[in-house]
Amino acid sequence: MKYIRAKSKEDLIKKIKETEMEDNEIYINQELNRDVVIELLENWEIEKIYLPKSKYQRTSKKIINALKEIGIEVESIDVRCGRPTDVDKIIKKYMDKHPKEISKITGIPLKTVEYHYYKLKKADSGFK
Repeated sequence: MKYIRAKSKEDLIKKIKETEMEDNEIYINQELNRDVVIELLENWEIEKIYLPKSKYQRTSKKIINALKEIGIEVESIDVRCGRPTDVDKIIKKYMDKHPKEISKITGIPLKTVEYHYYKLKKADSGFK
């Protein structure tokens, strides 16, 4: 599957034109509209398009049905935003130390350490 991420419709169209397609499935982080669909159909032979759930809901049902009629499936998928972190796991190892020490040892910013440190302490003590 090919992943194409863009910040605007224009940027997405530009990336579609520039990218070589070697697969018949594509993930796009923008909602589908007439212009984007035309570029996709002109440049690639696609069988399946994946969209984030929020963008799928905002895409016109007419476009989705028209694509379905010509044999292209449009599917929504859950996408996790942001990068995953293991900060809680890292800080849990050093709960016997002070947040400043943990910050120096791990290289994690002090404010981040303090946030997770006190959140974990609160959870361990049973208070909410």
